[in-house]
Amino acid sequence: MSDSLGQMNHNLEGLKSDLNEVTKGRDCLDSEVLVLKEQLEMAQAVAEENEAIAIEARQMAEARKNYAEEEEVKLLEKSVEELEYTINGELVKGEAERQRLQREELEGDPTETVHVEGYVAVHVHLYLVLKTLNRPLIVLLILC
Repeated sequence: MSDSLGQMNHNLEGLKSDLNEVTKGRDCLDSEVLVLKEQLEMAQAVAEENEAIAIEARQMAEARKNYAEEEEVKLLEKSVEELEYTINGELVKGEAERQRLQREELEGDPTETVHVEGYVAVHVHLYLVLKTLNRPLIVLLILC
């Protein structure tokens, strides 16, 4: 009987030892889980921060794009104003030239000259501005 009691004691000690090992393993795994949870929380915080930075960057890019578009509109409006001023000036010059030619024709002056350079420059400038604005090309015909 003492042999069987010794065997039971030995078995009981073995079970206690196994239980201690399992408990230590569980505690080690619990510690690992805590470390992994902390790492996950840090990764989530970094991801949220990166998302906030990305949103802010998109907003800044949109604001800069809008500003650039507004500046482009202002520039194109100024260019159109300058073109209108130039066209008006060229029209006045053209009308004066037409009247001079009519006067010379009535007076019988055989040295008629037509100055086309100014009209070509206005037409080229108008074409370039309208092309930039993506507007249909307007053709100005001035009959003399």
